[in-house]
Amino acid sequence: MKKLQKILPKAKVVDISSICLKMRIIKTPEEIALTQRSMDYFSKIHAFGRDYLLERGTDATDFEIAKACEEWGMNLIMQDIKRDGRPHNAVGIDVGIGCRTGRGTAYPHPNQFHHNKVKKGDSLQIAGVVKIGGYGGECYRYYQIEPWDAHRQKVWETVTESIRIQERESKAGVPCNDVAFKVHAYQVSRGKDIQKLLYQRVGHGEGMEGHQPPYIALGNTEILEEGMTFSVEPGLFDPEHGFGYNPSDSCLVAKEKGILQSSVPLSKE
Repeated sequence: MKKLQKILPKAKVVDISSICLKMRIIKTPEEIALTQRSMDYFSKIHAFGRDYLLERGTDATDFEIAKACEEWGMNLIMQDIKRDGRPHNAVGIDVGIGCRTGRGTAYPHPNQFHHNKVKKGDSLQIAGVVKIGGYGGECYRYYQIEPWDAHRQKVWETVTESIRIQERESKAGVPCNDVAFKVHAYQVSRGKDIQKLLYQRVGHGEGMEGHQPPYIALGNTEILEEGMTFSVEPGLFDPEHGFGYNPSDSCLVAKEKGILQSSVPLSKE
């Protein structure tokens, strides 16, 4: 800055970082289409992961499932990407898939390494981020392997309905904290056994940075605009009983409601 003032004493320096960030927050039709392409691949990766889990069952580890999904997904995408090894070719491609089962699902962002056998009665999560050209998003799905009890059933139903609330309420013109409040109000209304499982905000802005403003959180009064995209993470976590259900998706803000960009089901089936 000193050198600039010395060489160009009459120049005026203006901070335009907020303008640049806004351009990333509001996606163009091309950016939305590229994100949708990534999420379409991601949906197929989840279908593969579900079938792999059903086939391997309790013979598999969560580590094995994650790596199998990652390899299959990358091979799927690279079939469609033209590349010759030169710069600016096949850039910004990422398939990062994680899986955790059992007690590791009971925490929003656990720091332990996941290499655990799949067991009956455990919860399980397949999650990650897929991007092409830097655009894409998160898609997490939670599983519960039989048997389960009434408490797990209630937590499952609460998380699933919370996702639907965020989807319905994520429309242009609505403040971020209104969406968060409606999700949390529903969760709190489900009783004290659910209230103590709340650990994190509902969602974050999703873009080339990964996490970006604005945030679907109780303290954020920013207004949703068409073209914004958000993660969908109204998860619930129960360390006491050793399980948790942590969802995510890419939610595109539209005029009437939010649009989940994956086609992965939320049903138990």
